[in-house]
Amino acid sequence: MRRSHTTLVALAIVPTMAYAAQVYEWRDASGKRYFSDKPPAGVDARPIGINTRSPRANTPPAGGAMQKTEDAPKTWAEKNDDFSKRRAEQQADSAKAREEAEQENRRKAACESARNQLKVLESGVRVQRLNERGERVVLDDAGRNEEMARARDNIKHACQE
Repeated sequence: MRRSHTTLVALAIVPTMAYAAQVYEWRDASGKRYFSDKPPAGVDARPIGINTRSPRANTPPAGGAMQKTEDAPKTWAEKNDDFSKRRAEQQADSAKAREEAEQENRRKAACESARNQLKVLESGVRVQRLNERGERVVLDDAGRNEEMARARDNIKHACQE
């Protein structure tokens, strides 16, 4: 209980010591601890080392080395700029990944289409094409071989892994 009173008194005095040059501590006859910025007369008060004076402006930071400007904490504007740059990079990366995925899907679709066309041509089923006048023409063996070579070439290019 006594310790909590001492702590409470110390905490109550600390904010008011902002303008004091030195803090003194002493005990009365009953053993209670007291703190003040001025020692009372006739009491054995000792300074406790709390210096409330503001530090000099040219005092180096902890560690003894002066901070360089690039090591100084960033302002909110700098932090916001960094965040905006990171976000733009992330959006560019995700857009690039989406585009690559779409290209891969188109390549797979073209590969599947070429394979299906080759299957139809190899199956021996009668295949018709439109000529330059828009008329239907049934492919003969030579035309079928040309179309199969074209389909194999399409597979070769579209189905590269």
